[in-house]
Amino acid sequence: MLTGACILIFVIFPPTFIWNGAITAGLWKWGIPLALFGTVIPPIFFAIGIPKTGVGLSSIISSAELPVAVLMSSIILGESVSAIQWLGVAIILSAIILSNAKKIKLSRK
Repeated sequence: MLTGACILIFVIFPPTFIWNGAITAGLWKWGIPLALFGTVIPPIFFAIGIPKTGVGLSSIISSAELPVAVLMSSIILGESVSAIQWLGVAIILSAIILSNAKKIKLSRK
């Protein structure tokens, strides 16, 4: 999935940073940690944790990414997040939790 996304992004936005010197100018200081903590470590830990938590709970846990991404875009990037956007996040999370609540109850018995 990541390889396909990378190819698509490179087609739309050619990777000029490879040859214009941005990597040696300091991009690597941000690129390596973002790559590790954003695309390498989370899928590994998630794959390890799914058998222990179960499919229902793991889908709820994975949906926690959405409010964190919206919150961090507001705090770190300074983007404005409206109440309607937060309502959308709440509706999505509620739908995921409600659809899996019965499965989680049945798996605990």
